[in-house]
Amino acid sequence: MTLSSTLARTLARTLDSRLGLLGLAVFVSALFAPSAGAELAPWDQGRVTAIAQQLPAASEAWLQALRDQPDSGFIGSGDAESGTGLVQKAQMLQEQSTALAGHLAAGQGYDKTRDLYRSLEELIDDTEVQAQRAELDQPALDAWAKIADLQRQIAPYYDPKALERNGQGAAR
Repeated sequence: MTLSSTLARTLARTLDSRLGLLGLAVFVSALFAPSAGAELAPWDQGRVTAIAQQLPAASEAWLQALRDQPDSGFIGSGDAESGTGLVQKAQMLQEQSTALAGHLAAGQGYDKTRDLYRSLEELIDDTEVQAQRAELDQPALDAWAKIADLQRQIAPYYDPKALERNGQGAAR
């Protein structure tokens, strides 16, 4: 084997790995890019603020419903950790929803509140997963349904895929 053939193979492997990384980067970008038809609902500061201002009260009701949850739903069922985690998530949800509502009420628009919304959305998604594993009574389920409904209403203003998921435009 000559030096030039060894060099050629080394260059070919380097090129293959770089093209592989480039291909991976293109794939990941395409995966997370909004689809061509996906777009946000037209920004309506008053509407988004009105929805967001309902979230702290709904979050407080969710937290209270969890605290009022009969102990039999968690104790001895293997769900005690799940119940404690839900209460902690409910407290964080109340704090984050209050922050989002406050920023929107102060006139901050999409660009200034997008990250707050994304954090709140992630917390809601995590809570939804955990709540599905817990045995919740009807008042807790009703309190969660209110949060889920408000999330569904506000999402199209922040998440381009929300309109597609909901199969409709933002509630007006």
